[in-house]
Amino acid sequence: MYDPVSDILVGGAVSQAMGLDAQGACARDVQEMAEEAVARRFRLSGTAHPLLVLLRRRAVEALTLTLRAGVSCELPAPRMPLPPEVIHEANTGWVPGDLDGLAERARLPALPQVFLELQHAMEREEPSYEELAAIISKDPRLAASLLRLVNGPLFGFRSPVETVSRAVAAAGTRRVTSLALGTFVLGLFRERPPHVVNLHDFWLHSVATALMAQALATRMGRDDPERYFVAGLLHDIGWLAICAVWPAGAERVLDRCRDQGESLTEAERAELGMTHGEMGAALLRRWNLPPVLVDAVQAHHAPSTVPASDEALLVHLADEAVKAFGIGGTGDDCVQPLDADALAALPISAHDLDAACEVLLEGVDEMYAVLGAGGAHP
Repeated sequence: MYDPVSDILVGGAVSQAMGLDAQGACARDVQEMAEEAVARRFRLSGTAHPLLVLLRRRAVEALTLTLRAGVSCELPAPRMPLPPEVIHEANTGWVPGDLDGLAERARLPALPQVFLELQHAMEREEPSYEELAAIISKDPRLAASLLRLVNGPLFGFRSPVETVSRAVAAAGTRRVTSLALGTFVLGLFRERPPHVVNLHDFWLHSVATALMAQALATRMGRDDPERYFVAGLLHDIGWLAICAVWPAGAERVLDRCRDQGESLTEAERAELGMTHGEMGAALLRRWNLPPVLVDAVQAHHAPSTVPASDEALLVHLADEAVKAFGIGGTGDDCVQPLDADALAALPISAHDLDAACEVLLEGVDEMYAVLGAGGAHP
């Protein structure tokens, strides 16, 4: 089960207040300390939506259990100043709001031939399992990632799936194509670790959001919950691109969040003239990815702007749930207000959200082991 403390973004005041040693001795009641830590995460959440009330309660319960088990907490390391050469090389000539210029500067490669072949095969009505398996097997790293996914908690098969053809047959053709795409795209930045963002925290947050979105889609009876998994996996790819290509701008955004108490998107708009959702959507459009995925990435902080996309709504709710539990992050750990208009159009019950939280807390460690340390590389 996920340990909420090990990856919590704890502020100095809360860490000092905990006063915990390795045996769990503490100077104050752990319930109160957990409530303080969770309150920090919810400080920008605004009017209490019933689903936010549930998330806050679950987050306090999870953190209280962990603290009572005994944890040694350390202050997070401060962000190191950007090297002068990085500032000079990566921030010259930027114009705020220039999405196309920033996307061009990212210099991301075209999708490899294997994906083009997969797309062409999927355009036909009934591609065979053997045909798709043969295409995927052309890329050993992609084949290995697919086998890890199919044998992981996302599918829960009782016996191991040992070949790509069996993986395609067991998981289904469209599921395989979506998962292959998601793991490849998010892996594009692995060999270009950006400044400003902690890649471990970023990957953990992305994987957790994907798992939560998939769990919500399953609870709501969606036929293809893996599509929601991929949307959750890629929802913050724009922030990763900004950190890699415009690190000084990203640093100003995080400083503004810390110093002025603004949300990440508010600070992005003020400093960069764009949001990470818009940046991510611009990148996905360059690959001609499905519009529903582009919309989910672009609108995951404001799903009511794309009312036809419940992917955007479920990723929006999943993202805030993951932040409520303090799992990973992009540097901004605050839960944002939920989009009430979007939720009113597609009501999600507290029971469904509660069940999805159980899936998240029980499965995030295993899913991160599959996609995090051992995920796809470009």
